[in-house]
Amino acid sequence: MTYEQALEHAKLTESVISDLGEGAWHQAWKLTSTRHEPLVLRIPKKFAYKKEVTYNENALRAEYGGTEIYYKYVNQVSPGAAPSTFYYHVSQDLTYTIESYAGNHVDLHQLSEETARELGKEIGQLYRNLERVDHGLKGVGYLAWNEKQGLHGQFSSDYRAFIKEECNEVLDDYEELSNKRPIFDKPGLKDALIRICEMRFNEISHPVLTNQDASPENWLLNNGEIRLIDPLPIVYFGEVMAGNFLNLYETLFVELAHTERYGKHRFQDCQETLKCIADGFVHGYCDHNHHVNRVVRGEQVLQVLDTAVRHLRMIESEITEEQVIRFGSKGDMEKRLTVFAMKIDELIKLL
Repeated sequence: MTYEQALEHAKLTESVISDLGEGAWHQAWKLTSTRHEPLVLRIPKKFAYKKEVTYNENALRAEYGGTEIYYKYVNQVSPGAAPSTFYYHVSQDLTYTIESYAGNHVDLHQLSEETARELGKEIGQLYRNLERVDHGLKGVGYLAWNEKQGLHGQFSSDYRAFIKEECNEVLDDYEELSNKRPIFDKPGLKDALIRICEMRFNEISHPVLTNQDASPENWLLNNGEIRLIDPLPIVYFGEVMAGNFLNLYETLFVELAHTERYGKHRFQDCQETLKCIADGFVHGYCDHNHHVNRVVRGEQVLQVLDTAVRHLRMIESEITEEQVIRFGSKGDMEKRLTVFAMKIDELIKLL
């Protein structure tokens, strides 16, 4: 499929098209015309992470339908914080998305610490406000789509049973990790994990619509205001995704800085900026509420632990080419385990 076919189908053939480059999964072009606002056309790539991408209608409808509903509710709680126009077409022969052009990518290397904190705070506030939306989606987890149910969370179990099952998995994962890597076998750590799981079970009230992917690639600036694009929407628990955000910005992005996937961003050269974004996010999301802060930091511990477990399992198996691109060699992964153990020690002291 070519962009000319997509433009013809979308009745945008009069547009002037310019290349915006490509991400991991899509190629993108900017469309300009006197007849419409600046737009972005995205077409799925035939190959991603050096392997062919097979057509899956249900998965594409889940992805694009999730983006559509996420943009809708983001703009409801913060007008203009997501593209105002979004539509898509999915078929075997022709698949594309069209959305408003939202602005320019943020150059982390040019941000002052003050600006980084303010942007992080704005994102944190947006995340928290979005959790108050009645999204109407059934189920829990990553979004799925089929003709009978439409868009929904892929797990249909009661959310409290879901939380309990996840907490049991956390403790099982910790046993595995501490047995195989003694650096994680620390006095009191298992008890701390039990307390964190109890906080999750007691404090989280219901699944919310949130976003698992707020990497710097996916937020833009338009006249100094933040714009979120290309989300990974999920019906989940807000505090968990807040902990995920902190894990990314305080730890994981810098640890992945030398991989093929992230090397172009030079995260190792803007580590303080990333920490300022995380600090701002905490203030925006928690709004000076110490209890919420404690829950979020507990969830960050579980995110770091989960990252360590995933690394261990990659080390113990035959890693794929995609995993090498995203995470580096097994030697790189092994070195990170020490960093993750130290980060968990640091976070436990905050609880």
